[in-house]
Amino acid sequence: MFHEFRIGAMQATIVSDGPLSLPAATKIFKGTTIESIDAALTEAGLPDDRVQVEQNCLLLETGGKRALFDNGLGSQKLYGSDSGKLLGSLRQAGIDPASIDALVLTHAHSDHCWGTMGDDGTPNFPNATLYLAQEELDFWTSDPPSERLERSVAGFEKHILPLRDRIRFIRDGEEFLPGVQAWLTPGHTPGHMAYLFDGGWCLIGDVAFHDPLSYRFPEAESLFDTDRTIGIATRRRVLDRLANDRLSIVGYHQPWPGLGRVERAGTSFRWVADGAAAR
Repeated sequence: MFHEFRIGAMQATIVSDGPLSLPAATKIFKGTTIESIDAALTEAGLPDDRVQVEQNCLLLETGGKRALFDNGLGSQKLYGSDSGKLLGSLRQAGIDPASIDALVLTHAHSDHCWGTMGDDGTPNFPNATLYLAQEELDFWTSDPPSERLERSVAGFEKHILPLRDRIRFIRDGEEFLPGVQAWLTPGHTPGHMAYLFDGGWCLIGDVAFHDPLSYRFPEAESLFDTDRTIGIATRRRVLDRLANDRLSIVGYHQPWPGLGRVERAGTSFRWVADGAAAR
């Protein structure tokens, strides 16, 4: 599944790795009442027994290069049977994985980088330079970051460390590809990056990953944030900027194809999907 559009002067395509099925929202979001969460889900027409999110990978043509932002869960079925579709989606869009020059990571959780390597240990994108923050590599190669992250550490060792000589570290504020600027947004992981694009666009990664709960309750702790206090502060800071600057957004986990914007709703926010893109 793919969706073509433009980011400023750049050709862009969303390619799907398929949806993920996560635990109930009340197990993920803490710091607000169960009743408030259930009411928000009911208003949005969503079930309260599970959370389903998409994996919307962005392919961007810029400066004569093809850059893929995040690459899904690969063949692992950690969150249901419907993931692992990225390579098929690229084929549908007429894109050869060998033609991709850059793999750009927001961060190194399983659903963002386990598509880097095939099951046989060879790169799925054999000609790509890998872009990520130094803080991200440092975190996942610590000894170990925590017991609950052991599976993610093993995934990092399988999918990222074999390509160590291909890694290009990016810094906050750096324009590392034409029209693409890194924005360090820690909390979800220490080296989590969002990306700003010429033309008034932003790819937000997992700073806010659920519509509507990440926007309705920005001060709620997320189970998936490695530092939940920093995650809250970053989420509020990012959502403030997105709303103030009226940026168009690529949302990795938002409803397909993940394009929209953020608006203020009283003291919180709401996600507004791009209706044209959703059709």
